[in-house]
Formats: sequence, structure tokens, C-alpha cells
Amino acid sequence: MLWDMDPQKTISPGAAATKADRRWLGRVCRFLALRAILWGALAVLVFVVLGGRMPAFVLRFLTLEPSAAPPARSVVSTRSEPSTTADWPYLRGPAYNGSAPSESLADRWPAGGPPVLWVRDLGKGYSSFAAVGNRVYTQAQSLYAQSVLCLDADTGQTIWQQRCDWPYDGGGMYPGPRATPTWYAGRVYYATPQGRVGCLDAQSGQPIWSLDVVEKFSGRGHHFGYSCSPLVTGGLVILPVGGKQASIVALSADDGSTVWTAGDKSASYCSALPVTLEGSTAVVTLLENTVALCDLPSGRLLWEHRWSDGYDEHAASPIYQEPLLMIACPFRAGAEAYRLERSGADGRVEAARIWTSLELSNDILSSVSVAGHVYGFDLHDLQAKVHRPSSGQFKCLKLATGEVRWASDLPGHASAIVADGKLVLFNDRGELVLVRENPNRYEELGRARIFDGEICWTSPALARGRLYLRSPTRAACVYVGRAPLEGRFAGAPPAAEISQAWRIDWSWLLGGEREAPFDMPNRRELHLWHAVSLLGVFLPAAIAGAAAFTLAPRRPQAAAQAVFWTTCFVLGIIVTPIANRMSATFVFTWPACLFVAQQVALTALLVQPESESRLAWLGRWAAVVGFFAVAFSYFHICRRLGMATQWVFLLGFVPSWPLALPAAALVARRPRLLRDAPLAVAGFALLFWSSVAYMSWRGGP
Repeated sequence: MLWDMDPQKTISPGAAATKADRRWLGRVCRFLALRAILWGALAVLVFVVLGGRMPAFVLRFLTLEPSAAPPARSVVSTRSEPSTTADWPYLRGPAYNGSAPSESLADRWPAGGPPVLWVRDLGKGYSSFAAVGNRVYTQAQSLYAQSVLCLDADTGQTIWQQRCDWPYDGGGMYPGPRATPTWYAGRVYYATPQGRVGCLDAQSGQPIWSLDVVEKFSGRGHHFGYSCSPLVTGGLVILPVGGKQASIVALSADDGSTVWTAGDKSASYCSALPVTLEGSTAVVTLLENTVALCDLPSGRLLWEHRWSDGYDEHAASPIYQEPLLMIACPFRAGAEAYRLERSGADGRVEAARIWTSLELSNDILSSVSVAGHVYGFDLHDLQAKVHRPSSGQFKCLKLATGEVRWASDLPGHASAIVADGKLVLFNDRGELVLVRENPNRYEELGRARIFDGEICWTSPALARGRLYLRSPTRAACVYVGRAPLEGRFAGAPPAAEISQAWRIDWSWLLGGEREAPFDMPNRRELHLWHAVSLLGVFLPAAIAGAAAFTLAPRRPQAAAQAVFWTTCFVLGIIVTPIANRMSATFVFTWPACLFVAQQVALTALLVQPESESRLAWLGRWAAVVGFFAVAFSYFHICRRLGMATQWVFLLGFVPSWPLALPAAALVARRPRLLRDAPLAVAGFALLFWSSVAYMSWRGGP
């Protein structure tokens, strides 16, 4: 029997192994290989159930716990000089609107692109940069921790690094931090996807205070992780949280204590925006279904407007040019503009809607306004695609009326910075584009590729002629200033010389695309995928196996089994692109390949040949290695294509074992196609639907 192992059996050194010894070693190999598959599958299951995060009790042995926040007075602060207009201390720049008024930019770029001062691997995440003086601050994630980093602006080298939270979504589609640190009065304020907000000394990185705002205020509306960058102004840290009686909260910048709370609506992913209206300062906050305007010093709610119901995600910043407020919504919902004005002695605000338009829908990347015009990308896709440019157009609209002045397909889905009469665009394909600020026509001045093979959603930061850019894994500093580089920077290489990783375009293997590949499939899609797998993969494979049984001159059952499983694997791959090229409805049959790889490995391990030859051992281990290779290839290709199913169907291995193991044992002992094919169908169904059950438990379809 498989598990009948005698630990006293040994092979004498230097002596030839007997036939019994070889059989015993074969059982050992099968025993170890089965354990490898079992523990490998369990490791995948644990990894995904925990959202890609190791348990805290394990990580305590690998790294330090988040520091308990000492009181502010316990830190000897060597504060920097105050920020100037040449700095970029906040996500949207010194004026909170994506403009850099003190910058002087080059009119044209060389053929190879602007010079690159440095490029480095940074870790996972979507945080942008705060640039003050000769230092740059950002956030990133490693395997073990999230950290706030302080980089040297000249070299990109790390000056200090402070751990701030556990890793977030390490095995998911969007790993790492989303928010951008804010520099204010010699301190750095950060927020993690888990909702931890904290303050560090900008010079040393030492913690000053921290707290979990999502837990403290029972925040809602952060399904993809807390993403709001701290707005720090007037000694207050303003954060949309989405709690009961705490939609928006203001914390003391000194110690993190609560100063005021306002509102009762769930939040979204957009940071707060300070605005000036008739001489007083207020804060515009874009919540899940509501826009709110609060008085900055007191938190009094001045205006609140509800515009949608149900799930509605907002990440792009509103546009404000006193007294006009424009909001561009995602999901092709278009834009709305309001005229704000004070009414009555109590200082409340009234808003008149002046236009609505379907000509501008922003999702992740924000628009920018200058001289009465708005420049931004009208995104037509529900989600960006890894293997092709996002559908839509970059447009110029008149802020007062919503009139489209021009539209172009050339820039791509890009965020924008305005400086020196130009737009600096960074699109989600990793390209940098320089465009003339011109409401009459699109006029491109230069273009360069900085990153390749990743979707770049991080907005750039511009300070002292240096543009700081980020992909989900790398960072770069590009010089776009007018003055020529001197000294050690004079020989900086152009952007065209940046080393790009060679990547394969796997999109042809799908033959089509889901409209929202990053979202989990719904039940209708899953039923379709399962039905096509049964009718397009297993049924033809069974017919082919029956034909092989009829035609094979010797060992017809073995021939039928070989043809059946080989055909299942091949059809599992090719039915997907064939069906997707023939129909607009997306079909996905690759999970059948996972099931076949598992069954072949299990059968190879459970079969007991008459002699335990070296060839038999190699065959068993080849089947095990093939199983892991198929599982890894599935995960890697799905991840490269931005498929949310990258890990889902890997979870079905362990739950399918109550059928998969007995079925493999029957095939190993005595193959019978009429019996084994229905068992394969049942085992595949168990793998498929147990994975779906996990999806439903995690909030999927």
C-alpha cells in the first residue's frame, strides 16, 4: 500500500539496490511527492485566504511590530525649512490642483527623450511623491512590510525608511499603498490601505503619532483599501473616513487627536480638496454617493449634494476655480459643474448646477484646470487593460460651459501637470508626453517611454525641474527643466536608454477580453464558463478517447486514457481563444487545464508499476513538476493579463481531493474510460464550484 512505509529499511552503502529496495524507494518518492502537492496547495489556499498577508504572529519573528506612537515631545525634531512654491509637498502640488507655477520647462525634448537622473526598484505600490528641498518622500511595500521612504532627490538612494504597516493585498491585483505622503512643517504624514494614519519626523523618520482612522471612526467605502492622501493645512489633518457622524474628520497635526468630525455618508478614494470661497477656506470632499463642503476651522457642513446610489467609486480629484466646482465621475457617468456662493448670515453655501456632460469621465487619473479650461482623459473603459491602450480620448473642455474644444487619441489615459504654459502628461502605458497648453488644438512637443509592461496609475510630482514618476514597482526621476543640466548631471542618459524588462504579450492566448478584467466574474459568466468547459473540453475529449479505444491495437484502455487527458489539456487552452474570437461573450476554460495537471500528477504518483526503475521515478517527479509548472504559468499569465481569476481557481485543488484522489487511484489501478470520464467531470465541477464558493464568501458574485 502507498502509506505502508517501513523506516527500518535501508540501502547498504556501496551495495547495489535490490528489487525490494527500489520498490521501497519508489514508495518514499510517491509519499514525498504527494506531500509536496498537498502542502503546496494548502500554502496557496492559506496565502489567498489571508489576502497575501502572513499572520502577524509569524511576521513578528521576521520584522518589528509597528511602533507604538510616542508623544510628540519625545521626538527631538530637526525641522526643515518651510516649503516653497518650488516644492511639491502634497499629492496635487503646492496649490492642490496639479499646477507648478514656479517651474520653467523645456520647450522641446530631444529625439531620445528628456534626460533621466535615476531609476530604481522601489517595491510595490501606487503612492506618488512629496518633494521638498533635496528630499523626496513616498511609500512602498516589500514582502514583509509597508514603509514610508525618504529618498535623496539627486540619486534616488534611500536616506531613511520607516515601517508603518503590514503588507496589503500581496497576492491580489493591487498590492501596496495607494495614498501619497504629505510634507508639512518638517513632518511627513502618511496613510496606509488598512487605514493607519501617522506622522513622522521628516529629517529622521522617527514616529511621532499614529492611529487607525478606519477602526476608530468605523469607516466605510474603502473596498479596495484606504487611498486618501492626508490633507494637512492650518494645523489640521483632513481625511475622508466614511464613518457614522464622521464622513470627514480633522485631526490635530501635532498629536493626532480629533478636532472635529462632520457628515454621515460612506467615503470613497478621493482626497480632500481645500478651496477658497468669498475669502474663507472650506474643504470639498468627494464621498461615495455625495459631495460635501465643510468649513475648514470648525467642520460645519456648509453644503451637501447626493448624486448617486449604490456602489460608486471616486478617485479623481474635483476641479475648482472660484466659484466653479467640476466633478468628473467614473464608469462613463460624465461630469457636472456647479457655481458656489454664500447665502445668508450663517455662511451656508448654495450650489447651482450650470452644466452636465457625458464628454468627460475620470476614473483613476485626475484632470487639471488652467485659464478657464479643463484638460483630462474621457475614459470609456470600465477598467484599464494591460495589453492595450485604454479606450477614450484626451479632451479640452471649457469649464464655464462644458463645451469640448478639442479631443485627441494621442496622449492616452493620462494624468496631467500644468507648468509654464505646458501640460506634462503621464499615461497608464508608462509614457511621458509634453503638450502645449492650448485650448484651440492639441499640440504635442515631445514623448518618451519611461516604464513598460505595467499599468501606471500614479500621478507625477514636479519640483525644481525634476519630474518624479512611479510604476507599480519602480521609480524614476526625469529632468524636464528649461535650464541645461550641469556638473555631474550633464551626461545623464536620455529616456530611450532606460532598461526595459522584456515581456511576452500573452493576450493572444485569450482571444478576447472581459470589460472589467480586474473584477471577479459574476454568476452568469461562471455558469457559462463551466458549461463551455463541459461541452467544449471534456465531451470532445471523451469522444476522442473512445475513438482511441476502438482503434488501438494494444492496451486500448491505456490509449483511451492518454488521448482523453491530453485532449482535455489541449482543448482547455485553445477553446478559450477560439470561442472568444467567434463570440463577443468572454469564455474562460483554462481551469480545466489545472484540473488535468492535478489528475495526471496524482495518477502518476499512485500507479504501482511492476518494477521501480529510474525511468518510473523520473516520470513521477516530472508529473509533479509539471503540475506546479502549469499552476505557476496559469497564475503568471493571468496576472500579466490583469485577470482577477489569477488565484481563484488555484483554490479548488484541496476541496477537489475527495473526488480527485479516488478517481486517480482507480485510473492508476485499472483504467476504464466509461467510468473515469464521468469521475473527471465531477472532480472538475468540485474544483470549479468550490473556488466560486470562496469567491462568494470573500464578497464576489
